[in-house]
Amino acid sequence: MTKTQTYTVKIALIVALGGFLMGFDASVISGVVKFIEPEFNLTKLQLGWSVASLTLTATLAMMVAGPLSDKFGRRKVLQWSAILFAVSAIGSALAPTFLLLVIARMLGGFGVGASLILAPMYIAEIAPANMRGRLVSFNQLNIVIGISAAFFSNYLILKFAGSGAD
Repeated sequence: MTKTQTYTVKIALIVALGGFLMGFDASVISGVVKFIEPEFNLTKLQLGWSVASLTLTATLAMMVAGPLSDKFGRRKVLQWSAILFAVSAIGSALAPTFLLLVIARMLGGFGVGASLILAPMYIAEIAPANMRGRLVSFNQLNIVIGISAAFFSNYLILKFAGSGAD
């Protein structure tokens, strides 16, 4: 591989991390539903909202990510998506109330939706034609790895914490 191809592969792998975060963020909530329900004294509707809120805002983000990336550039919107992922993770972990948890998850949803649409597009645009399919597939592979990592980390945390919920 040439230096340029190596650089392109490295950039594609970095951008594909958005797929990992998307898969992880969308799935990690499954490990905490047994705990947030009593922690925040949630009704079943509120519990469902805490899970679905990320998906709802991801859907909205998918509708606006393309036009925003046309105006500001895919790279810039992906950078903002990464910031939203970070703020969402910190906010979700430290949320003292149900409302702040949902707001944090909704912010993450904007990052998820934008990266879901823009990451494969950006990779396809920077990849040489003979490598395009392989490089774009890194994003999809990372989504699956992120989902798996969420389920395995949920299991291990429950197991090592001795919660009895595993």
